[in-house]
Amino acid sequence: MLKVELIKDPGSAWETAERELDARGLPLPLYHRAIWARAVAQQSSNFFVAVRDADGCRAGFAVESSRSRALPGHRLLSISRLAIGAGGLDDETLGSAVSALHDLVKRDRLALRVSVDVYGLDQNARFRTGQALERVGFERVSTTRSYERTLVLDLSPDEDALFAGLHKNARQGVRNIGRFPVRLTTAHSETMAGRLQELSDQTRGRTGGARRPIDWRSFIQMSKAIPDRSRIAVLERTDVDGPSAIIAFAWGCVHGDVSEYCESGSVRVTDMRISTSYALLWDLITWARRSGSKVFDFGGVTVGSTGSDDPLGGISDFKRRFSQREVEVGEQWELTPRPFRARIAGTVSGAATLIRTGLDRIRR
Repeated sequence: MLKVELIKDPGSAWETAERELDARGLPLPLYHRAIWARAVAQQSSNFFVAVRDADGCRAGFAVESSRSRALPGHRLLSISRLAIGAGGLDDETLGSAVSALHDLVKRDRLALRVSVDVYGLDQNARFRTGQALERVGFERVSTTRSYERTLVLDLSPDEDALFAGLHKNARQGVRNIGRFPVRLTTAHSETMAGRLQELSDQTRGRTGGARRPIDWRSFIQMSKAIPDRSRIAVLERTDVDGPSAIIAFAWGCVHGDVSEYCESGSVRVTDMRISTSYALLWDLITWARRSGSKVFDFGGVTVGSTGSDDPLGGISDFKRRFSQREVEVGEQWELTPRPFRARIAGTVSGAATLIRTGLDRIRR
């Protein structure tokens, strides 16, 4: 007999559920752990859906709750990296959990929408996850929150074999940092937070992306607390003092058997012919392997290449120098319990986007 419990706070009850799943050999992805919920607490509140049997927690996932800017007082719920096979989920436990979530949302008059990012390397697992969501009223929509396709690297070979399999430009880029006054370290102090945001902003600006505010202080603290699950690798100059010494970073997270390349940033270096990103990404790959991951996910890939109309084509080419194996991994599903309110929110949000776009053009 299964029982579904909602754990509202990322405290001892949530952590106990995690330990029970870990003991069963069913580790939760990082985004579903209590420490992640505490790290993102300034942006959103999270709760945990635990599915229990007679022996304790059998499966579970986290739900993020954030405020709607379009309709004040309303909430937007979201679930990241959900799929059968993650966190103990199977057809039975997932069915019970999403049914309970559906009932909760129907009772909550302020819940505007539930978005689910389905993630899985196994096509059948994604299909069965979609079936479970569809049975309680979710509909598949265009993917906007995450990525549908990515590059992956099998981490089972030893490090020498992995390195030999990289493109020659990647191998050269990793080796070349030894020629310059730089060192590879990690984000060990919260004082680095401002510089990480600055580098992230500059990188997104170069590719036409929108600024993404990140609570780097919290994520640096989290990475120090669980270095086998989160790592912010940093490349810094040894001939410069202060925050500007950091010229690039790359952040990786462990989600069970899969590690993800989550975020990166860099500044253009004009006085050294150095490729900053190769060594950082290789550092995350070796860290992921040593942390027990079986697969490294490069965080999405686009169809374009350098010089194409795709603003991310150059980044995708960079990732292809580490792996040529491209796979489909993602889908997005949504539940809209109150369609009329959702349409109002969509109209308001669309108008706000048009205004922001117009202001950006004026500033330029």
